[in-house]
Amino acid sequence: MNGNISIIENPETHRLLYILLLIATPFLLLQNYLQSVIGELSNLTYPVGSIDIPVTVTIAVIGVIIILFFSFRKLNFIRLISWFVVLFLFWIGQKSTDYYFNHKFYELQYNWHYFAYAIFAYLNYRALSLKNLPSQKIILLTFISALATSTLDEFLQMPLSNRIFDIGDISKDVWGTMIGLFVIYFILENGSILIVGWKIRQPTLKDYFKNPLSLLILLFMLAYIFMVIASLLTETTFILSTILITFLIFGVVFLIIHLTQFKLSRNIIIIVITGLFITQGYYINKYFNDNIISTNNNILIYKGIPIVYFDVLIYPDGLFRLVDKKKVFNQRDQQTIFTLCDNIIVFGTGYDGDGGKGFPLTDETQFVFNESNNHGIQIILQKNKDACDTYNRLKAEGKNPLLIYHNN
Repeated sequence: MNGNISIIENPETHRLLYILLLIATPFLLLQNYLQSVIGELSNLTYPVGSIDIPVTVTIAVIGVIIILFFSFRKLNFIRLISWFVVLFLFWIGQKSTDYYFNHKFYELQYNWHYFAYAIFAYLNYRALSLKNLPSQKIILLTFISALATSTLDEFLQMPLSNRIFDIGDISKDVWGTMIGLFVIYFILENGSILIVGWKIRQPTLKDYFKNPLSLLILLFMLAYIFMVIASLLTETTFILSTILITFLIFGVVFLIIHLTQFKLSRNIIIIVITGLFITQGYYINKYFNDNIISTNNNILIYKGIPIVYFDVLIYPDGLFRLVDKKKVFNQRDQQTIFTLCDNIIVFGTGYDGDGGKGFPLTDETQFVFNESNNHGIQIILQKNKDACDTYNRLKAEGKNPLLIYHNN
């Protein structure tokens, strides 16, 4: 017994049991084809007229209706807006991760990390609330314990299930935890965290750990940066780089936010940022029609925009985005890539030419059948400098190739 609460009813017991479930789930999914079954469930649909409606979407809508029915009387402006923010946070997570997976937004495996660790955040909150801890300590301890639990889970999977240590999964778990914390303090507690006021910047560094709203926002920033970088550097060889780049970007952003409360530093920051924007705008305007300006070790300059270290995908319409830094493209990756191109894909395979692997042939130029549009696709595999020359030449000829550039 724990006071008047039995062991079974104790929130601390619930939290520990749930942690064990989180760690055990990956191993359970690998047994008896459960993971493939979940994938099939995500694709189940039923016809309504000429439209196929996903079963998971229907279940989600029913769940939302039930929640609204039982909480309608408690629904107010803060809670209503907060529910839209929660949906937005899920959307951010989906758009920032697993680009080559090409998941549907309603797939169970796509959203598992967010839901699982949002629940973890709630159970952790219940257990810590019994200890009468202030909100800022609950937020920080929940964040740390989620990070530790997810990291332990990834370590345990390596020898027992022949899986790799996936720092991207850890980042998604942390993001799910942040979604759970937002639900707690803005929906369940009706925005109680706002009682301290809307002030985010604090006079000293230690004050950020005393203000729950400031701490929550900073941890959201850290979690988002971590999720983005971990999704761009998924290979295990980049784990240290992921951590260092995450903290470097977070440190710069935090420093800017903190220093802008002081007049002198604020003016300096405004001048520097304005100068950078003007300079970058000048080069974009100057080289906008020139496509790839130059390529060098770990840097690509596209339309006057320097892209450093990360791999980049340039769409047929000329827009671009950073993508997972990888050398081998599996069948799932290829299917996603094929849906993005018209009829030509150019791969910059790195300066040593060890990227762009996984396709049927190793020839520099090869043709494959694109099932997504029933057309043939020409695939060109070249070292970076040659690939950039080929891309520029094709664009000059009026063609619209897709370029995937391995930055190394």
